[in-house]
Amino acid sequence: MIFLPALYAEKYGISLISIGIVIFFAKLIDIISDPIMGWLNDLGVLKRKTWMFIGALVCGFSIFYLFVPFTQPNEFYLGIFISLLYLGWTIFQVPFLSFGYDLEQNYHLRTRLSATREIFILMGLIASVSLPVVLGIEDVEIFISYLAIFSGIVFLTLFFLTLKEPHKSRNHEKKIVSPHTNLGSIFKDLIFLRLIVAWLINSLANVFPSVCFVFFVSYVLGGSDESRDKILLFYFLSAFLGMPMWVKVSKYIEKKYVWLFSMLASAIFFSLVFLLNAGDITFFLVISILTGICLGADLAIPPSIQSDLVDRHKLVYGVDISGLFFSSLTLINKLAFGIASIVSFSLLDTFNFQAGNNVDEKIKFLLYFLYAGLPVFLKLCASYLIWQFPFAQKDTEEITKKLYG
Repeated sequence: MIFLPALYAEKYGISLISIGIVIFFAKLIDIISDPIMGWLNDLGVLKRKTWMFIGALVCGFSIFYLFVPFTQPNEFYLGIFISLLYLGWTIFQVPFLSFGYDLEQNYHLRTRLSATREIFILMGLIASVSLPVVLGIEDVEIFISYLAIFSGIVFLTLFFLTLKEPHKSRNHEKKIVSPHTNLGSIFKDLIFLRLIVAWLINSLANVFPSVCFVFFVSYVLGGSDESRDKILLFYFLSAFLGMPMWVKVSKYIEKKYVWLFSMLASAIFFSLVFLLNAGDITFFLVISILTGICLGADLAIPPSIQSDLVDRHKLVYGVDISGLFFSSLTLINKLAFGIASIVSFSLLDTFNFQAGNNVDEKIKFLLYFLYAGLPVFLKLCASYLIWQFPFAQKDTEEITKKLYG
């Protein structure tokens, strides 16, 4: 998704404001599907593996036609297939995350499980960035589409063959109640809501640079396509290598403090972007490596904390709604991407930014602000919420003992 807006703007001539509007409304539509999918998952209408299979089929179909269009794409074409992609990902991801929650109850092992899941996602990102360069492939979009579909077939087959569907509740029977009751219990859970707000703010801090990355490197730093690929490769590789470090540290320090430290460190590293000028690709690469290491904590720690809060919610409110909880995760990520897209592209369009043309100092300043200034502020806000987060390891261990013995 990092390259998609630039691809449709530069190759197919769709304006950035149109792309931003399409993505935003696709996200809004998709957000509706998240709690519905969470409720269906908790209700047990179909097995989670069945939902995942359906979602994977929709994703594969959508990815292919997004990156290999069968006709000259316009806003309507983009809207249809990106909406289908988001829907397919919801159908896949919500039961997938709920599946992981039921695999493990241990406080530390949940963090390792969460990190392992994200490591494989990063491996896919690294492969999509590095393989076209290593193999000298020119039609990158076609290659990435086939790579995503092929790897999905291989690894989902392994997943289905090697993992049995875990039972949803071991010592507490699940109560099936209405979506209204389930949502009502979530809105009463102030600790969970605090985590979700911090998650949304931090997601925005991560998504703004992602949305603006291609434009910042190309039009502010004067980097080439090769530079962009190299920076992304090292960024994701740093997150990949840094994640085991965060998991190790979380064995000795509370998860919330590990996440807090990573966000504060990321804010410091992002602030160094303001020291960059045209041609400072190497300096920017160093900053990307440092922020990539911090990304490892963002990917591994919050989902692990959320798993702990699912147990708390089960004990306090008497309902097992892990699917609805994890659908909130996907909802937050999509909402953040939608907000960042429409805000960034609307502002760039307001300042008359045109992909492929030279930019003036006002647009460069705007790109500095969107890529680094706003994320630094958002990271600090999220850090404040987590700094006084009222849930610790001892609370989790007491709840786990009551639930599972």
